[in-house]
Amino acid sequence: MILRVDSLYFQYDISLRLVRWQWHGSMDLLKFQRAFEGLADFSRQHHISKWLADTSDMPLVGFEEQVWLGEQWLPQFARLGVYKIGLVLPLKQHNALVVEHLMFDEQHYMPSSVQFFSDAAAALDWLTDSAPGIAALEQEWQANYGSDLEKPDQALLSPWPPEPVPLSSAG
Repeated sequence: MILRVDSLYFQYDISLRLVRWQWHGSMDLLKFQRAFEGLADFSRQHHISKWLADTSDMPLVGFEEQVWLGEQWLPQFARLGVYKIGLVLPLKQHNALVVEHLMFDEQHYMPSSVQFFSDAAAALDWLTDSAPGIAALEQEWQANYGSDLEKPDQALLSPWPPEPVPLSSAG
């Protein structure tokens, strides 16, 4: 299923213990914190062990967001049990440097297995060890995420409601 909270789109597959996320839209510190705290909470509650983090289209990550990630969020993330991350690299040079800085300076918080990719399909394949269902996951993502980007922004105002807005009826 694909869900949207503010500018964060995420897909999950409980059987694979996988979350895939991508940011689209504007960013401010409050949205950023709410989204990443929500991802951590969801991952903890559902025992997620693999993340596909697509940072390719992420807006510029500001200094406040960088400090918050390094000092507040990464220590929390380290306790989640996410052991495998497929990271789709940012297209913006600034964000690529932010990722590099966080990976180097905060490496003690990173899981043992982080791989970098230029596209999400390759990351998904690596994360799932080419599981049979990944074609359906990719198709669901393309069908729902792509079509939703053309709709007007319908950002949720409450922090991670119990029932996020589904983008598809398939579960």
